[in-house]
Amino acid sequence: MKYTTKTADVDSFRGGLRYIHGITYTHVCWLTLFLYLYLLSPYFDLRVAVLHGGMLSIVLFLGAHPAIALKAIQQIPLVATFIGLCLFCLYNLVVFIFYTEIFATTFLTYMFQVALYIMLGYVMALSLIIKALDMDQVLTLMFKLVAFVVFVNSIIILVEYNFPPFRNFIESMLYLPENSNIDYLTREFRLRGIASGGAANLSLFHGTVLILLQALYIKRKIGFLYFLAASVTIFTSLLFIGRTGIVVAIIGIVLFHILNFILSKNKLSIRRVLLYATIAATVMSVPPVFAILFPENVLSYSISFLYQGIEGVQKEGTTGALMRMINIPNEWPKLLFGVGVHSGDFDLRGSVDLGYMRMFTALGIPVAIAFYIFVAYLGKCVFSVTHYRSFWLVFMIIMFIAEYKEPFIFKGYSARLMWLVIGVGLCYKFSSLHYFYRKSVAV
Repeated sequence: MKYTTKTADVDSFRGGLRYIHGITYTHVCWLTLFLYLYLLSPYFDLRVAVLHGGMLSIVLFLGAHPAIALKAIQQIPLVATFIGLCLFCLYNLVVFIFYTEIFATTFLTYMFQVALYIMLGYVMALSLIIKALDMDQVLTLMFKLVAFVVFVNSIIILVEYNFPPFRNFIESMLYLPENSNIDYLTREFRLRGIASGGAANLSLFHGTVLILLQALYIKRKIGFLYFLAASVTIFTSLLFIGRTGIVVAIIGIVLFHILNFILSKNKLSIRRVLLYATIAATVMSVPPVFAILFPENVLSYSISFLYQGIEGVQKEGTTGALMRMINIPNEWPKLLFGVGVHSGDFDLRGSVDLGYMRMFTALGIPVAIAFYIFVAYLGKCVFSVTHYRSFWLVFMIIMFIAEYKEPFIFKGYSARLMWLVIGVGLCYKFSSLHYFYRKSVAV
């Protein structure tokens, strides 16, 4: 027999996905390409024009499933979510009309993107429901491909560092905006792979995937050698992307294992013990190995500050810089209602990085809090229908913490993954499988 019904084989590409659900390697390749272009969203420089990889992936994906996309926008859960987002947009417009003379559409653009990302997840879920995949099977497939995408991008980054001609070749294909604060072709230790940008945004995404790999291994969805190779490669790539992902990975992995140990029925297993031993060995070996492999200026910027504990974090300067960006006005109407601009500056003289401050200026504190509660509710919809609870809870916590640094809940690689998964979760929590089948037959 080509396929045996082992539990561990049900979600494998060579097992259940192919022989039970009819998902071929062609499907997997196309889905991988979609996720790469959608998540990393590279801008390709065609000399005569710029090709947006993210928009290309969305057009191709929806174009490949027009009937399913049409059904999706008729589903009550998706329509209700869109209505909720539109109410926040309407409020922002009203505040903007009364308070602001400068026309700015940043918040409205973010809301449109969020709606589109949720719809993509919904359409993806419906397309896989037809193949009789349940929620966790869809997430397992998606998470395995996301981990592979980041693994590949990390390999590209490390090759770029070791072979400058390859870096020149990659950067010659990618578009660099004129207002970019990093020149990835000339900045010695700042790389992005084949992505739209690097720094904190990409670093957060790579760090998040390190936590995801822990979940996939604990659930027996990937093997130990692949887990080890991918984890080491992705973590090493963070040296050349940004420090945010290193901090996120360390805190997130610890929090994940605490929650997973509490929520798991199987407290101790050989797989779990092997994982803990691997993490401990990695933590102890990283400083001496990195000291041999990489120059001091790379390590001093990327990771050395962590060795000094709280004092090192304070000297690093990011926390202090973000604290100085907080500017609370004395005028209570601005605090309550906002100024209609997603800038973070109530005086409208510039903009700040802090995501929460930007939301306070766009919507005011009460409505901004209501929006974050709305996001948390959508996240809870996923939490209630998946067995990836430990990872999803940690992921959402990280996103809310990262929002303090920049509006990562709206923009960037991790945000696109979060909203895509929320779209999948909404589909499986509220949509009726039998209703969808009846509609399909009727058509």
